[in-house]
Amino acid sequence: MTAALAALALPAAAGAWVKTTTLLPRVTYTKEVRLAYGAPLVTHVISAPRPGGLYTLRPVLSGGTALGLERISAMQHDLRPAATTAGVNGDFFNIYEGRPSGVFLRDGVLASRSLRQRSSLSIAFDGSLRVRRLTYSGTWQVDGFEAHRVKEFNRTLTDPPGVTLFTPTYGGSTPRRPRALDVVLSGLRPTVLNGRLRTRVAGFRWGGGTAVPRDGGILQARGPSRRVLLREARPGRTLTTRVRLAPFWTDVADAIGGGPVLVRGGRPVWQADEDFSWYQLAPRHPRTAVGQLSNGRVILVVVDGRSAISAGLRTWQLAQELVRLGAVKAMGLDGGGSSTMAFDGRVLNSPSDGVERSVADGLFVFYYGIYARRPAHRVVSPNGDGVLDVQHLSARVTRRSQVDVRLVRPDATVAWRFAGSAAHRRIAHDLSSAAQSGRWRWVAEGVDGLGRRSRMARSFVVNNTLGHLRLSKDVMRVYPRRGGTLGVSVVLARRARVSVAIRRLATGGVVRRLADGAQLDPGTLSFRWGGRSTSGHVVDAGRYRVEVRATNGIGTIGLRRTIRVQRS
Repeated sequence: MTAALAALALPAAAGAWVKTTTLLPRVTYTKEVRLAYGAPLVTHVISAPRPGGLYTLRPVLSGGTALGLERISAMQHDLRPAATTAGVNGDFFNIYEGRPSGVFLRDGVLASRSLRQRSSLSIAFDGSLRVRRLTYSGTWQVDGFEAHRVKEFNRTLTDPPGVTLFTPTYGGSTPRRPRALDVVLSGLRPTVLNGRLRTRVAGFRWGGGTAVPRDGGILQARGPSRRVLLREARPGRTLTTRVRLAPFWTDVADAIGGGPVLVRGGRPVWQADEDFSWYQLAPRHPRTAVGQLSNGRVILVVVDGRSAISAGLRTWQLAQELVRLGAVKAMGLDGGGSSTMAFDGRVLNSPSDGVERSVADGLFVFYYGIYARRPAHRVVSPNGDGVLDVQHLSARVTRRSQVDVRLVRPDATVAWRFAGSAAHRRIAHDLSSAAQSGRWRWVAEGVDGLGRRSRMARSFVVNNTLGHLRLSKDVMRVYPRRGGTLGVSVVLARRARVSVAIRRLATGGVVRRLADGAQLDPGTLSFRWGGRSTSGHVVDAGRYRVEVRATNGIGTIGLRRTIRVQRS
C-alpha cells in the first residue's frame, strides 16, 4: 500500500489525499480526496494491465439475461469460481424491465442491440478499446421469399408496426400485447453477429406471453407485419435470421453500451452530441467511466457525488478528469445512484443511494491467476486470551494449475504448505499458535496449463507482547465526591513501552491516561482508574473504552475493552 499515484502512473492533484492499494498482481485501486471545481470530490480508480494473458476486460450481464437487475457485488461473487474480478457498473438501463439501454455483446453473442445515438465500447482481441456509435440492423427470411426487417431485438416494440426477435438471452416471455403474433422458432443457435442462423418454424401463438425456448427464439409481429409473418412463416418451414452491428470489426467479440464519448485522441470531448438529457449531462452527479492509457493499461473510474463529502462532476468535468489520469480514449457509463466500484464482491466507493443499487450489467477486469486474499488481521497474538488468537488465510485458484501455497515464518522457514494440481478451489489455513514473533508471509504461486505464472504474497505480524486484558467489572458506579474504582490488568510477555488510556465513546476523546509510554518489564501489569478525568472531575455516565498499547522492536499491538459508567 502506498500513498502515491506514481505507482499507477496517474498524477495526483495538488493538495490531494491519495491512497493506493494493490488488489491483484499489476491491478491497483486508488482513492483520491481533494477539492475540485470548487467543491469536495472523491475519485476511485482501478488500474489494470492491457487485456491479454491472465487479464481480460469483459462486460457482465445481470443473471446472464437481458431482463432483470443484480448488484455488482453479487455478480462478482457469482463469478468467483471462474475468475477474480474488479469493476464498475455498466450501461444505462430500463428501470421497469431491467434491460440495458444499449448494446451488450459477449463472446460474439448479442443480448441487446446498440443505440445509434449513443456511443458503445468494443474490446478487441489485442486489448485495445474502441469507442464508436454502432448501428443495428436485422432481417428474417423464409426460404423462397424475400428478406424482411427485424425492427427490434430482445426488447418491447414501442413504435409498431414491426417484428421483434426474442432469443434465450432475453430472459423472459414475450410482451403480452392484444393481437400480437408470436412465431416460435426451434433449433436457433446463439445469435452471433453477422451470421446467418437457420431455424425451423415450430408454431405460432396470439397475444404474446410466450416463453422463449432455450434452444430457439420467437418472432413477434404487430400491425400489418402480422399478415406477412403469418403467410410466410408456416410451421415446418425453414427460416433464416441475421443481426448486424455496423461499423464492426472481425477482431471484436465483446461490447457494452453507455456514453457519451469523453476522450478522443488524448483530448477531452466537450460536446459529444449524443442522445442524453440536460439533466444527465450538465449537473454534478456521481459518475462512472472507462478509459485506456497510451501504454494500453485500462482505468475504471467512479466519482462519488450527491453528498457533502463529494459533490460529483459534470460530464465535461469528467472528461477533464480522464485526461488528467492519462486516458487517450474514454467513454462514460451509467451514473447517479448506479455508480458502483467493487472488488471480489466488496464495494469500494460510497453509492449515493446509501446502499448498492441493482443494475443491468457491469464492466469487469477478470484475473485468472492465483489470488491470495488479504489476511483477516494485520497483527495477531495467538496467546490463548481469545483476542486476535486466530489468523484466517486463504488462496483461490480458478483455472487448472500447479500451485504452491505456503506460510513462511520470520526466519524464512516454511510453517505450512500445499503443493500440487488444483482448479476451482479455495486453499485455506488457520494460524492459531506461533512460536516466532515477527513478520510472517502468506505466499501463493501458480502455473496454468499454458505456462502462465502468477504469484501473490501477503504479510502480517505475530506479536504476543500483550495479552489477557481484564477489567475488574463491566459496570462502574461513580459518586460525586469519591468517584469509583476500576481495576485493569494485562500480561506483558516482553519488555515494551506501554500506554493505557480511558476514552469516552460518545466523543472519542481521552479522559484519562493511566500510563503514558513508560518502558515496562514483562509480567502481569495492574492499573487503577478512580473514575475521574485528567482535571480531577468525576466523569459523566456513559460508555467508555479502556485501551492498552505496547510498542517494541516487533511493532505495536493494542487491546481494548468497554465499560459502562453509572453515576449515583
